[in-house]
Amino acid sequence: MRPFCGLTYRGIKSQRPADTRKFRHDILAEGVQMQLFTIVLVAAITWTSLAAAQDGVPRPILLSCKSSAGEDFTIELFGESPFGPLHCVQGLMIVDMTPCAPNGGWGLSYPTGSAGLAEVTPMWAVAYKHSGGKFTATLGPEKFTAVAAFGEGLEPDLSNGSYDMTIALNRTTGAGSYESGALGKVKFQCEVKTRKF
Repeated sequence: MRPFCGLTYRGIKSQRPADTRKFRHDILAEGVQMQLFTIVLVAAITWTSLAAAQDGVPRPILLSCKSSAGEDFTIELFGESPFGPLHCVQGLMIVDMTPCAPNGGWGLSYPTGSAGLAEVTPMWAVAYKHSGGKFTATLGPEKFTAVAAFGEGLEPDLSNGSYDMTIALNRTTGAGSYESGALGKVKFQCEVKTRKF
C-alpha cells in the first residue's frame, strides 16, 4: 500500500515518527493551555459577579421603635450576618427563635437549646417542614412585614397564650402594629436611627 500524506488504508502511519510525537506534544500543550484559560476565565467571571452582587446589597438600616405598651425594640433591615443580609427584630416577646430572615425568605432556628439560627432558606417548603422556630420578613415598596411562628406549617398561631407573631410596618409613616395571641394587637411607631459607632 502506498501512503498518502502519511495515511494508509489501515490507519495513520507517519513518515516521520519524531514529527508525530512533536505534533502530539503540541496538541496536549494547547489542550492544557485551553483548560487553564477556561479555569481562569470562570474564576474571573465568578469573582466579578460576586463583587458586583456585594456592591448591589443595600446598606443596613436600623429602626428604633416604641410600642403603645411602652416597649422599646429595634428592626434592622439588611443587617450583616454569616448568612448574608438579614432583617432582624430585637426586643419584642418573640420566644424560642432568633427572629432574623433574608428578605422574602425564612430564618429557621434550632428547635432546642439557645434557639440560635440554624439556617436560612428562600423555599417555603423547607420552612413548612421545619419543627423549630421560623421567622420570615419582607421589605416591599410600601411596607415591611414579618411573621414569627413555631412548629410545622407556615401560618402563625394567634390563639390565646401563643407567642407566634405578625408584624406590619408602613414605610412612609413609620406606623405599624404587631399581633400575638398572648399580647393582643399592639401599635408602634418607628424612626430611622444612625449608629454612633
